[in-house]
Amino acid sequence: KGDSYVTPDSPSVLPSITNKTLMHLAAEMGMQVERRPVTVEEIADFDEVAACGTAVVITPVTRLVHNNEVTKLGNYDDQVGPRFNELYRNVRAIQNAEVEDRYGWTFDVME
Repeated sequence: KGDSYVTPDSPSVLPSITNKTLMHLAAEMGMQVERRPVTVEEIADFDEVAACGTAVVITPVTRLVHNNEVTKLGNYDDQVGPRFNELYRNVRAIQNAEVEDRYGWTFDVME
């Protein structure tokens, strides 16, 4: 919500390199980065909800089904919201060498 990037602190969430990358970039964008338990009830109040991973970087999550109850998530229908869109663009720019990799996350592969 607002300028926070919240990632669940849960044994069911893998220690993802993609999520660590997003958390790092979110902090650089001035977002407050939190790793903490997240309740099902509070997720409905988040402005943007997404899942992340190597193949997609970040993708919107727009509905949550819990106890046969469907809850609409986020404020952007089936699209990534503006903050996550900015994070996505930043990650892809680093991956595609469109901007300098100041973090040492990428390297050239040569034959």
